[in-house]
Amino acid sequence: MSDGVFGDFAATLSAPWETLAFGLLLLIAPAIAEPLHRRWHLPSLIVCLVITLFSPSAPIAYTAAAVGAFVHARGAWSSTRTGAVWLSVSAVLAIGAAAAMQMEQLTLAFILSIIAIALRAGVLPLNAGVASLCDRAPVVQTQQLASSFALVFIHLRFVDHHAAAVAMGPGLVRFGAFAALLAALITLVSRDLRGFYRGTTAMHGGMLFAAVGAASIGNFAAALLVAITMGLALGGLGMMITSLEERVGPVVYRGPGGRVGAFPRLSAAFVLFAGAGVGLPGTAGFVADDLLLHTLWMESPASTVAVILSSALLAVATLICFSKTFLGRTTPSRAPDLYPTERLVAVVLVLLLLVLGFFPGLLLTPADAFLTPIPG
Repeated sequence: MSDGVFGDFAATLSAPWETLAFGLLLLIAPAIAEPLHRRWHLPSLIVCLVITLFSPSAPIAYTAAAVGAFVHARGAWSSTRTGAVWLSVSAVLAIGAAAAMQMEQLTLAFILSIIAIALRAGVLPLNAGVASLCDRAPVVQTQQLASSFALVFIHLRFVDHHAAAVAMGPGLVRFGAFAALLAALITLVSRDLRGFYRGTTAMHGGMLFAAVGAASIGNFAAALLVAITMGLALGGLGMMITSLEERVGPVVYRGPGGRVGAFPRLSAAFVLFAGAGVGLPGTAGFVADDLLLHTLWMESPASTVAVILSSALLAVATLICFSKTFLGRTTPSRAPDLYPTERLVAVVLVLLLLVLGFFPGLLLTPADAFLTPIPG
């Protein structure tokens, strides 16, 4: 995982620009993969993302994040009222954080911001909205992941640098770790592809919550890497699940499998995204998990064990899901494999996961420089 010749280059990069690049990709990817998808909301989401990441004012940044959440809610409304309401509540919390920052109430801003992150990441038991988005509005779910790690970015930048944040960090770490473990257990007993996706998303939400909780002791770049890796892996996985079910209908484990012959590219992309989600070596998921475990160990050994068990259980659930969906007696299909646009999106996302896996300093170095407060 050495960065070699990329070290000096990484030092010149700015964390907001890199985060913006990843966010733009996740916003635009569903529109590229699904040309018929409505794109009316993309310009407003892009503007909100830019303001969120680059505004030097915390109230303005949180307000822009709230407006983006409302735009996502409008996009989800026709498909899932639950998901739209959940996004709207997260927007109200972000507005509350903006007001608290304006009044210099840092502790209140921290609490409102962390709850908003929990809602957007789908942390158990606050996962009803994200679960509904995974089922009924997967395009909105992929796109809101981009806004979610922008919300994590401004949380790390503006409200995670004071004594109350440090004091609450251990509790957040434990909550996130055991929420991840519970989600992994639920995923292990899932009986269909959408259940696997919901559980995987909730498990990663718990890990992200734990990472953000541990960031208060100085591991800001690690938390940002976990957030971006979650976005890339889950965004890609969600698009592959959507592409498969558009071809064959809802996938249940007790139904026919054997789809790897009919959809070799789709199945390969599925396993790479799912593998990145469980820390496949060579991907950003492996680096993110490694950094997270080292960070958690300093806060709570029990939480570290819970996260390790979560990853192991999710890996088992992933193998079950892949075998039930793609392996076994061949199931013929007249539907095509990935279209060129879907293939392009999958390749770009996989390449980014690999680049961050082999050269994590491209993100970690500028993030450390930007997010770590200067003493004094």
